[in-house]
Formats: sequence, C-alpha cells, structure tokens
Amino acid sequence: MNPYLNPLSQPHLKLEVLLSSWTEADCLIDTGFSGGIALPKTYLVGFRQTPSVYQEFELADGSYTTFAIYQTKVRFGRIIKNSTLFFTKSSEGLVGIEFLIGFKLTLDLKTSLVKLE
Repeated sequence: MNPYLNPLSQPHLKLEVLLSSWTEADCLIDTGFSGGIALPKTYLVGFRQTPSVYQEFELADGSYTTFAIYQTKVRFGRIIKNSTLFFTKSSEGLVGIEFLIGFKLTLDLKTSLVKLE
C-alpha cells in the first residue's frame, strides 16, 4: 500500500516489521524522529529479542527518556531494510529518518499526495 494522509492530514505508511513473524504496522511518517521504527508496546506480545543497546531520546516536549533498542528487518513493498526498533507507551507507531534514508519522500499537501519511492 502507498503512503496516505489520515483524516488529520498526517502522512502515514503501512509496512511490515519482523517481530516474532512479519507484522503489519501503520506508522506516522515523522521526519523529526532520527530513529528507524517506534511501535506501541502492544506489539511486544510474543517478541523475545534481547535489546542490542539502550539509548536516550529527547521527546517532542523537551523531556528525555531511555529506550531499549532492538535490531530488526522492515519490509515496504519489495524492499527489506535493517532497522532499529523500540517500543513506546504511545498508541501510534512512528517511522523515522533512519528507515527513510534511500527513499524519495514526496509530501504535497496542496494535492493531498504522499509518495515514497
């Protein structure tokens, strides 16, 4: 599926993340997020991987928090990329710059077009 704008005109992307198996995730495209993929903690069910590192992030409100970081694979169409992954208390997934590198992202809010090539 192609990226799309949700009813609030926020760009989203559906992709598959390798957890205990390939799992579809609907993520907000967040160019202010330097990491790969952030998923709600509800995706932790059945996930048995050990964190590769712990990393501190500055959140949008200026506060800092530390997350366990995992290494995984992410699939978008026919493309599979290695990516970092962490889990948050948020109800929404995020896809960040680390995953987007190598793609061309087009966000045209005049014509309501979002493309990832």
